[in-house]
Amino acid sequence: MNPQAQRTPCETFSRSMGYIRPISNFNIGKRAEFEERNTFTEANSLTAGARHEELMRKAA
Repeated sequence: MNPQAQRTPCETFSRSMGYIRPISNFNIGKRAEFEERNTFTEANSLTAGARHEELMRKAA
């Protein structure tokens, strides 16, 4: 990469209250809430699903 090349800033958008908005427009409280959110990953959902099935078998 050329050391003199400048990077273009990337804007992050989030759906808040039904609207898609850039997080740069969020107020302090909304930005803090955004930072606390959990990100969905397929690996986590598959392990959670397997754990749920295991608990349901034990309960039956």
